Amino acid sequence: MSVPAGLSPVPPLAPPPRLASLKLNNFRAFPEPEIFSLEGKNLLVYGENGSGKSSIFAALRALFRHPSPPPTLNSKHAFENKFKQPQGGPWSVEAVFTNGKTVTWANTGLQGDKSLRNEIALKAAMLDYRALMETNHLHGEDRVNLFEVIVNNLLASYGITGPGIYPFPTSGTAQVAISEYWGKLTTIRESIGNKSNAIPPRILQACQGFNAGVNAALNAVNGLLPVLLRDLKYQDMQVKPLTFSGLIPNASHWLSARQYGGQEIWLEVGYRGEALQHPHLFLNEARLSALGLAIYLAGRLALVQQATGEAPKLLVLDDVLIGIDHSNRLPVLDVLNKYFADWQVVLLTHDRTWFDLARAHLPKQEWIYYEVYEGDPSAAAPMPIAYKVESELPRALLNKGTSLMPDYCEAAANYTRQAFELGMRIACEVIPIEMPFKQSSKNHKSQELLGKLANWKVKGRLDKQGVTQKDWDSILHRLQMFKDIVMNPYSHPSAPNIPKQEIADAIAAVTAFLDLVAKK
Repeated sequence: MSVPAGLSPVPPLAPPPRLASLKLNNFRAFPEPEIFSLEGKNLLVYGENGSGKSSIFAALRALFRHPSPPPTLNSKHAFENKFKQPQGGPWSVEAVFTNGKTVTWANTGLQGDKSLRNEIALKAAMLDYRALMETNHLHGEDRVNLFEVIVNNLLASYGITGPGIYPFPTSGTAQVAISEYWGKLTTIRESIGNKSNAIPPRILQACQGFNAGVNAALNAVNGLLPVLLRDLKYQDMQVKPLTFSGLIPNASHWLSARQYGGQEIWLEVGYRGEALQHPHLFLNEARLSALGLAIYLAGRLALVQQATGEAPKLLVLDDVLIGIDHSNRLPVLDVLNKYFADWQVVLLTHDRTWFDLARAHLPKQEWIYYEVYEGDPSAAAPMPIAYKVESELPRALLNKGTSLMPDYCEAAANYTRQAFELGMRIACEVIPIEMPFKQSSKNHKSQELLGKLANWKVKGRLDKQGVTQKDWDSILHRLQMFKDIVMNPYSHPSAPNIPKQEIADAIAAVTAFLDLVAKK
């Protein structure tokens, strides 16, 4: 399209920067530098219990905490790995963005592009299972009051118009975050006075502004909640619109009794037409988890409606799906794809089945995958093994087997055998190898698969990649040999004392086989 004379073409808006990498150094479970490469994409991490997965969540949550990361001056060693020798070394969490900017939180404080960090913190959502419990179980047998959750967490950075009086901004139109507004109200509560008929006008005015702002935020959440519950496939639950009757200043002779009444936002749920004032005492774990997730996601979507600037929107979910039935977990991914397509999403899970299911369901071009394992438990400084999954090939199993060499030969051989068998199944699928029909693929024995692969003639992409028939035959011969002398014996009780070098050679043979299959 031509541009009229005298006018310059308007350049297209550049996409907001995203996280390109996250580096943890001597931070919690990671005694040495570990870099997770995101490349501006979403991230899915599988980590077994004790592997360091929660350290990734803790790093992101602290780095992008609103309004600032936790203080480090008085607890500079609180986050360092306790097993690294010598102790006392510096720890740090560094985020690099796709626009080249960086921000680092370390034992010396926060450094780098603080304005970008602050913008991200306004929008970021960091949810783990404990956060979901704030909407249900943590209330015991009382009714669920969401006031604290909403004001200090869920909608903490939602902007409402300040009253234009001290200690608020005095312009009269300045936006004040809900949590900051509430904090300033608590600092002036003693000014309420001791006579209920003589409460200072500035207190009443400040309360009126807060009440109006919170209700505006709740209206935005109320419009999103039923839609999210429907898309999460829990439409049998209906959340009564969240309402806030408002703060009421309580005057008293005693300074300690001068408080604000009305700190109540009740959660009331309908389930199949029945009203539940105590939903957390009636609904099962799956519905409560879905309800909590819907509330938090609705809050984030409501909050970013006000967002300005070009900072990325970041959503981090750490094992928030463990209470949701497996049949209802795929809809969670669909909700993320539908409503959070312009967010950078980080999912962390210790559920291997869920990890594999999500990988198969998510658009591969938009996601990066990592597996994290505990590493050698006998080491002086346990070192997590973080592995970027480049393909379907089970290399992480080999990495774990390698980490257990040479002191845990039986475990190393078993991991090698698992990688070998998974690799064979993948090879038979991608080549492809014709097999007799069986109702379950597990009924195809490993020797049957190996025989089919050994008789296959190199062609197609492997041939184009320079893999010769001699290469193929050689590696399949070595696989057969190590299957018989290493991998099979160690999968049975009373395994023989196999030399460590033979296990290392078996790992090398399986690695070479996976390299060939990857070329396919």
